[in-house]
Amino acid sequence: MEQLIAQATKMENEAVKNSIRILEAARKEIAATVASTEWEMYRLPQLKSAVERAMQSYAQLYNMDLNDRQLDFWDQGILLVDEPVSAAVSANIAVAMPQIDTTMLGILQGYGTDLVTGLAADANKKITAELTRGLLGRKSPFEVMQAVGKNLKDKSIFKSIAARAETITRNECGRVLEAANQARREQAAKAVPGLKKQWVHSDFAKVPRMSHLAADGQIRDVDQPFDVGGEKLMYPRDPAGSAENTINCGCYSVPYHEHWERAAEDLAA
Repeated sequence: MEQLIAQATKMENEAVKNSIRILEAARKEIAATVASTEWEMYRLPQLKSAVERAMQSYAQLYNMDLNDRQLDFWDQGILLVDEPVSAAVSANIAVAMPQIDTTMLGILQGYGTDLVTGLAADANKKITAELTRGLLGRKSPFEVMQAVGKNLKDKSIFKSIAARAETITRNECGRVLEAANQARREQAAKAVPGLKKQWVHSDFAKVPRMSHLAADGQIRDVDQPFDVGGEKLMYPRDPAGSAENTINCGCYSVPYHEHWERAAEDLAA
């Protein structure tokens, strides 16, 4: 189980790195356009159009990549159930279970697409506002370039975009994984009497929440929610939870059966 969680965390980190690479390409394109355009007011429509095209292209590429990776996380969420259940019960049980309904996957992918589209639109608005201020004489070309950003680390518009892109990628990939995990557990529970689920606080969490640390090890029936931070969550990043309780959550939920724990204790004795 630890290996499956570690693999999911690695997949998440790789997804973030790729989303940042896509953003950096857009930043370079916009910076090059601004630097090569004559700094005259009549150039503003041209600059605005170039920025808008660059951000639309960014949103399209980012959405395609995010949707593809969410498919991988959906499969990984299923593995988080199939592998431990098959190993503990029967190698045939995972094969016997039908494919889970992917309606939820499509809904979550659509939600992720809306977030990315909104991010790109907001970025476009902020960048063109800086260009307008500059061309109106309120800021120098140098100050405008600083606001746009010479990279993704210095304080700038693009640094904030990168931070939001990382949050979107981690949350929406993790949410898909957990939704698949929960759906697969509900199927498995029909074939494995006594199957439950357990909340696991990941060691990879960037900023651990005390309420999530307190939930570590909490066990519930598959169809019952966890009690986390005063809210009822069916799984980590449950969209039914508040933003404060789900965004940037690094926890996982895993299948649990008391007989598996006893068997492990007997082997260790």
